[in-house]
Amino acid sequence: MNTNEFCKSCRKPKAIYNCGLCHEHTCKSCTQFMGEDHFSFLKKVPKELTHPTYCPQCFEEKVREPFDAYNHTMEQAKEILFFTKEQSKMTSKLKRNEEPYHVENCEDQDEALMRMSFFAVQGNFNALIDVQFHSKKIIVGSHKKTVWSATAIPVSVDPNSIKDYSSP
Repeated sequence: MNTNEFCKSCRKPKAIYNCGLCHEHTCKSCTQFMGEDHFSFLKKVPKELTHPTYCPQCFEEKVREPFDAYNHTMEQAKEILFFTKEQSKMTSKLKRNEEPYHVENCEDQDEALMRMSFFAVQGNFNALIDVQFHSKKIIVGSHKKTVWSATAIPVSVDPNSIKDYSSP
């Protein structure tokens, strides 16, 4: 780490970070930091979105738009309606034309549901029906943990058309 480098943006010395795209030096105050799991719900993360640090110019030119779109999709995914398999009487008249979504190796049921909801928003759906969760215990040495998988069918519905709908 060479501390004699100057920041690409503000020209201050001691620019200890490098932009993941242009590889120019940036100081801490100018660097845009990205968590390694920020785009984790995307099925395939584009290479330019996999870096932990960006200079302000590269962030604005290459990362800002997909970053904002991803966050918008995450917000919409929180609003997805969902109905478990046990609630199938409420959704019995809905057509099940789409292939079910499957997610695996999730930390908990909430993550599994959120991942499927994210996919639903990407596919222009507003509901998941016949949601089923499955857990599996994994033992590695003395460490035990439970991982979750889930399936659901994406649909588009008018929330008012579902009998006795109450937010699950």
